[in-house]
Amino acid sequence: MTDTIAKWERELGIAKKETQIKDSQIKEQNKLLETENYKVIKLTENIESLRNKIKNKDAKDSQIDGLNNQIRSNAEKITNITDALAKCNPQDSCPIEGPSGIYSMKIRGMNTFEAPCNSKGWLTIQKRFDGSEKFARNWNNFKKGFGNIMGEFFIGLERLHVMTEARPHELYISLGMVNGSKAYAHYDDFKIASEEELYELKSLGIYSGTAGDSLTYHKNKRFSTFDRKNDEHVHNCANGENGGWWYKSCSQSRLNGKFYKEGHTHDNKTNGISWGSWHNYDFNYSLTFVEMMIRPKTL
Repeated sequence: MTDTIAKWERELGIAKKETQIKDSQIKEQNKLLETENYKVIKLTENIESLRNKIKNKDAKDSQIDGLNNQIRSNAEKITNITDALAKCNPQDSCPIEGPSGIYSMKIRGMNTFEAPCNSKGWLTIQKRFDGSEKFARNWNNFKKGFGNIMGEFFIGLERLHVMTEARPHELYISLGMVNGSKAYAHYDDFKIASEEELYELKSLGIYSGTAGDSLTYHKNKRFSTFDRKNDEHVHNCANGENGGWWYKSCSQSRLNGKFYKEGHTHDNKTNGISWGSWHNYDFNYSLTFVEMMIRPKTL
C-alpha cells in the first residue's frame, strides 16, 4: 500500500510539473502575441500619420510600402504564435462551437494527432467518397489508423477505444448512394473495447435515423481483418476485399468494404460498402459516400 501511495505521489508530481511547463509556454506565447499586436497597431498609426504629413507622393508611397511590409511580417508572426498556442493546449474532443477544420487532439496515453471536426462538435473517424484509399487492411493498420484526414481515412481502433472509454460518446453515420440519395443512422452510446478484448463493439445505445438499423446486429462482436479472424463464420468474413469490421456471420453492414464508383459490385460479389437495411439487404449495392463521426455525449 505504501509503494502504491508513493507511486501515485510521483505520478502526481510529474503531472503537476507538466502542467506548470505548459502554463509557462502559454504565458510566454501570449506575451509574444500581445507584443506583436501592439507593433501592428503602432505601425498602422504611423501610416495614417505619414499620409497626413508627407507631401512628396513618391517618398510617401515608399515609406507606406515599407510599413505595410512590416505589418505583413508581424501578421505572419501572430499566425505562428497562434498555432504555437494551439499546440501548447490541444483538446481531447472537437470544440462544440467553432469553425469546421483540422484540430489537434491529445488523449490520455497517446501522442497528439490531428482530426477533422465540424462546426457542431462532431469528430470524423472514417470517411469514404472516391475510392482513393484501400480499406482491405491488416490488423495493425486498423489499430493505428490510416489514410489522409483531408480525404479518405480511418482514425484507428486504439484511439476509438481510448476516447470512448474515457467518457460516453454518440455515433453519427452519414450515408450516400450513387444516385444522390442520402440517409443517416445515429446511436446514442458508442463504445469500443480494448485490444485485449479484440476491439469489441461494446455498446451502441439507442438507434434513430432514416437508414434503418444495420449495426445492432454487430453489437458485442469483435473486430476482424483478413489477417485476424475473430468472426463466427466458418470462413473469414474480412477476406475478399471486404475490409475490417465487427463481423458476426458475416454482416448486415460493412462500411470498410471495397469502393465501387458505379454504386454496385461486379460479378455478383458482395464485398462493397453496404448498409443492408437501407437497400433491402441487396448486397450488390455499394454506397459511394460514408462518414462516421463521434462526439462526447451530452448528459
